[in-house]
Amino acid sequence: MVNRFTLTALSLALLPMAAQSASPDAPLHVWTRSSKDGRKTYDAIAAAFTKKTGIRIEYFNALNDYEQRLARAAVGGHMPDVIVNELGTVGQLVNMGVATEIDRTRIAGSEDLLDSAWKAATLPDGKVYGVPTSVQTHVLFIRKDWREKLGLPVPRNWEDLAQLARAFTERDPDGNGRRDTYGLAFPGGATRGYAAWYLSSFLFQAGGEFQRAGPDGKMHGALDEPTAVATLSLFRRMVCEEHSVQPNAINATTQETNKVFSSGQAGLYLSGPYHIALFDKEPGKDHYEVVPLPAGPNGQRASLAGGELAYIARNTSQPERAKQFVEFLISPEGQALGTRPPAGGLPVVRLPVNRKVDAAQAHGDERWAMVAQEYAEHGHPLPQARNWSRLQQLAADGFNAILAHCSKDIPGDLRALNARFNAELARQEAQ
Repeated sequence: MVNRFTLTALSLALLPMAAQSASPDAPLHVWTRSSKDGRKTYDAIAAAFTKKTGIRIEYFNALNDYEQRLARAAVGGHMPDVIVNELGTVGQLVNMGVATEIDRTRIAGSEDLLDSAWKAATLPDGKVYGVPTSVQTHVLFIRKDWREKLGLPVPRNWEDLAQLARAFTERDPDGNGRRDTYGLAFPGGATRGYAAWYLSSFLFQAGGEFQRAGPDGKMHGALDEPTAVATLSLFRRMVCEEHSVQPNAINATTQETNKVFSSGQAGLYLSGPYHIALFDKEPGKDHYEVVPLPAGPNGQRASLAGGELAYIARNTSQPERAKQFVEFLISPEGQALGTRPPAGGLPVVRLPVNRKVDAAQAHGDERWAMVAQEYAEHGHPLPQARNWSRLQQLAADGFNAILAHCSKDIPGDLRALNARFNAELARQEAQ
């Protein structure tokens, strides 16, 4: 889920291509896309790394404007030494000229990382520019107390999900005598590509893809396929006909939607397992359950598989120390520290990428065993592309417009969207 940002040739020319050696006591500058609570966990990792190596870490963390800050830093030639960001940003950082190609054989511990994590980090040309530090997959959060009060089962397919969402909307599951609850918490806004990111699991469950390889060996958009029509039709029904999503869902970001679920406004939320710790606080561990996603129309199971990568900046003056920090992040010690937040913190390693670290044991929570199983058996990554962020934004804009206007010509609108998607694919191929 990343904002698109571009750099002109002039901007790229401002990037320093050769770095001077840093002072031996200079800190290592690390930027992370994380919240204040996630920063607390990164601070604990930094303290352990400094104790072990003597290398000091200076962090910068941000969430909503992280990508814009990276772009400004790149233009000014003031990039950090290490960047930790979402998997979908790899093509973008390569295009910006700020990420160093990774030789896996020179990364200590790389052989212990999940093959699926390395595969997701590999661009179509076979090159790797980021080291996986964490992986995850979508799961379904349900207000268990509401579901049990209404006597309804855990949803196993799309129709079960729609029925449960409608029941949470119409049958007063919180028992306050008012019709003020909703079914599905839905971050349907186009900002940072949220609508496409959220709907991707459903698209994959329907058997769809954003793009497919054609007979010419090139990638072509797949957003006009019947699978995409089925996905958007399900959500048009819930948004426009049954009104079983929260008000203003079409403009909502994930941060806003988190509060919709935690505050008891809606009783279903498809999201990443990083919200387990958040929702254990509110609405409270005893009030909700976390379960696998339901199957698609033909029984297909799929859930979006994402994660984070650590990039070593091309202009770093401390490449070896930057590599040491990345190696610590993926080590069993670093991975375990990332799953165990200090007081008030949140995990920054969701599913460990290191095979030597068991997810449930590391988190001290058996629910993570289910998450790990879902990732291994049904995880489906987003495509890698020269600039996936731009493609995801195009898809999100199109999906959002269909649902915002309650389109009755979903096939036609998707054909038009797919034409724009193909034009962008062609543009990126020509770069």
